[in-house]
Amino acid sequence: MSYSVKKGQIILAVFLLIYPVRTSGTDKFYLGNGNNNRIFRFEMDNDLVWKKDSGFTNGWSIQYHTPCATHWENMAVPELIKWVGRHVPTLDGQDALVRLSHGLGQNMVTPGDLEADAPEPGDLPYAGSLTCSMSWQNFNRTRASTFQLSAGILGEEAMAGQLQTFFHEKLNLASSPNGWDTQRKTEPILNAGYQYAFNLASAGCYNNDWAGQVFAAPGVSLGNLFTAAELALVLRAGWNMREGFNTWSAPPGRGFFQAQDIPKPAFTSPHSIELILGGRATALAYSVIYDGSLITGDDRDVARRYWLVSYGIGICYHYYNYFCVRATLEKSTDLLDSDALPAPGTRGGDKTDSQVSFGSLMIDFYF
Repeated sequence: MSYSVKKGQIILAVFLLIYPVRTSGTDKFYLGNGNNNRIFRFEMDNDLVWKKDSGFTNGWSIQYHTPCATHWENMAVPELIKWVGRHVPTLDGQDALVRLSHGLGQNMVTPGDLEADAPEPGDLPYAGSLTCSMSWQNFNRTRASTFQLSAGILGEEAMAGQLQTFFHEKLNLASSPNGWDTQRKTEPILNAGYQYAFNLASAGCYNNDWAGQVFAAPGVSLGNLFTAAELALVLRAGWNMREGFNTWSAPPGRGFFQAQDIPKPAFTSPHSIELILGGRATALAYSVIYDGSLITGDDRDVARRYWLVSYGIGICYHYYNYFCVRATLEKSTDLLDSDALPAPGTRGGDKTDSQVSFGSLMIDFYF
């Protein structure tokens, strides 16, 4: 009897010692099994999938996402960056992972009539931006928070005109854009954004089986490129999906550079397929692209709505050892007042598109 009690006590003590190690720290988030990788991402956003080349015409970015860590102190980054992560509310939440993301990207916006030497009065002006962004993220299986800072330049120095002219003329993709000499005047770009995503429902098993998730993601952006409030609702379903939150298209300076998925355990298949359905409502208070500048004398504005709704579909394939490919289509309601947009000029170009719909392709490489 005494022997059995002592044996039971020993087994219980060993269990209590081992159990917390297996369910906390790096093992809980599978950080120590070789699947916690750096990510290099290339993203291309373009409205040509809708057979248009106006409004939001094109965006691209290259991004670097650090490996995940359990605390900002464990990140190999400068102390100032750690300080931001520790002091912005919700970015230092416990029982979560942290990740830092960097990105360089360009946006271009054009009127529909590319052959005209200058847009008609009241039409959308040419505009291009070039921005660098840094994104702090804190996330686990049920919630995720992101704080992003973007800085850059609007105007000729952003080189959007040179890039579009090269693709249209040298690669013979479309008619030559003749109005970049009239683009928005040069001014610095500064934008800050915050987003908080939280799980509403989930079902199934994420490892080698089918699973699904529904989550909401309210966010706010403040700056001269984009001052707005948004609410997104996302449904994702698939086989062997990563836990956490999916990545959606992110036009530079407007979207959030994110990688908020938890590394897979070592025993799972390297393959994964995922379908994503999403919608978001946006209240746009100000953008230098549409409303004229608060800094320079460029006061050209466009008649527009202060809200829009967009919805989209995406498909994602992971090969966890090496890469991931995401393709999405996002369709929006009218942002510009179509009735107020002028007809094309005498050269017979297209009328400017009142929507901001686009397709996106993202390719991640793990290393």
